[in-house]
Amino acid sequence: MNPSSRARFTVAISTFNRSGLVGRAIDSVLRQDYPMPEIIVVDDASTDNTADVIRERYPGVRYLQQAVNGGPCAARNRALREAANEWVVILDDDDTLMPNALSVIAAQIEQGRDLEQCPMLQFAHSTGVIPCTFMIARMEDYLSGVLKGDFLPVIRRDRFLALGFAYSEIRSAGEHLLLWKIAQKCGIPTWSQRVAQAHTDAPIRLTSTQNQMRNPRAYAELQELTLAEFGGVLSSSFPSYYLTKTLGAATYRLLAGDRSAARAHLRAAMQRRVSGGICALWALSFLPINVVRRSFVIFRRASR
Repeated sequence: MNPSSRARFTVAISTFNRSGLVGRAIDSVLRQDYPMPEIIVVDDASTDNTADVIRERYPGVRYLQQAVNGGPCAARNRALREAANEWVVILDDDDTLMPNALSVIAAQIEQGRDLEQCPMLQFAHSTGVIPCTFMIARMEDYLSGVLKGDFLPVIRRDRFLALGFAYSEIRSAGEHLLLWKIAQKCGIPTWSQRVAQAHTDAPIRLTSTQNQMRNPRAYAELQELTLAEFGGVLSSSFPSYYLTKTLGAATYRLLAGDRSAARAHLRAAMQRRVSGGICALWALSFLPINVVRRSFVIFRRASR
């Protein structure tokens, strides 16, 4: 194949206060056995020395700074608007691409499958598992557990933007909202080939107990947004998931001190089921916030 006709990639990395890790992600892109892609790093208003690390060690990287910290999804949306190439690979700052990742992705794009109408493809992370080598992922595949683990998004930029898709710009992230929308409307071509390594050495992760206790209102809003956008489908076809999101919203509202909002979610849950867990949360809604916080930490430790 003529090299000029091969898929052209932009690798977009959003980062926040991870100057010690983001270089590893960039290095994994620079080591690709594929014509050099564009690399965009969107710095989500870091307060560490991320800017110095990028500018001094990686002069070829397009470095963009957000004026305010808006979360990784807002940073990804900016990268998608700024990208110069048709295909945009979304890479987390604490993960890495495998050396042949872009070659593997390009080979599948060039296989001749009908991808013209697809705004997004995805390939397995080191933790990603599907029951076959290739499938078109639908919303129910996410909710029923057919897809397990993490997958690397590869976005066809022009098609994605033309259809009006974007990451939901909520500080606690919410990638699943975008994935479900695309899966529901278009389906997402998904390969079992592993092209990225998920790492767990970031000092603070979005899913950590510490981060959730620090920003409970943002996590409550994420649960509520999920219910607002997909509550009908979840309620009718995945009631246990619907209940989990409802109780999640109640829990984070309690942690944020929004007792009336928490009780409203608990009343909605009680209309479906009365359980020991729901009753315990109802009782916690009348107790001091320090008791709520200690109970949350104990629950998180027990559920690991």
